[in-house]
Amino acid sequence: MSGILIDGFFTRPSLLRVALGRPIAPDLGRICDALSRGGIEHLDALFVAHSHHDHVMDSPEIVKRVGGVLYGSESTVNVGRGAGLGEQSMTRIGDGDTYAFGDFTVRVFEGAHSPGDRYPGTIDEPLVPPAKASAYRTGGCYSFLLEHPTGTILVHPSANFVPNQFDRLDVDLLYLGIGALGAQPAQFQNDYWHHTVEATRPDLIIPVHWDDFGRPLNKKLRPMPRVLDNFAKTKELLDRRSAESGTPVRFQKPYETITPFN
Repeated sequence: MSGILIDGFFTRPSLLRVALGRPIAPDLGRICDALSRGGIEHLDALFVAHSHHDHVMDSPEIVKRVGGVLYGSESTVNVGRGAGLGEQSMTRIGDGDTYAFGDFTVRVFEGAHSPGDRYPGTIDEPLVPPAKASAYRTGGCYSFLLEHPTGTILVHPSANFVPNQFDRLDVDLLYLGIGALGAQPAQFQNDYWHHTVEATRPDLIIPVHWDDFGRPLNKKLRPMPRVLDNFAKTKELLDRRSAESGTPVRFQKPYETITPFN
């Protein structure tokens, strides 16, 4: 059985600590607890969508513990180097790359970070933790199409789009990034829905990157603070669009197992 993980991030340092510019680092206790709760004992691949701390920081430590190869931009590779991963345990990815793991294939789509990127740029040398969140620059920004004989999943972590990029994909399950979507103008929201959801025609949408990622996973999920996003506005958009299209939207709970193709 193949093991593929997208954006392993379990430490979740508080947003206050991040905002104050205090150094952050992987919490090995939280990482091991999350791997155990999630039943993750082996990985073939860990794909990183971009190199902000809430996507990449824990990823090298996860690879050290359960194996596999870290896939990401040169910035992500530099995070791996700073954590002591060997070059044989890392692979740089680019738009259109395709990788096979057993019956799965993973195709890479390069896109754009959601509007208001706080830490744009690249990480140009090994990043050794602890470090400030601002040191974790975006690097490349990617989405991942996972194809299997029984179905297709698109993981789209950042709430932005490249026009017509996903046309004719026709996926079964869409993990849809909605972080900061509620803070965007209505036209942007409509365009985002058109180029991600309408383009791919999923049977199910699972929103991601909507919750306060500064809260530990052993606490109940809650939306990001109002100063960062307007979750109520996003929820209204999802409810309305779901009703219009007949496409169900489901918020997944921590450690909940979903069998996507049943």
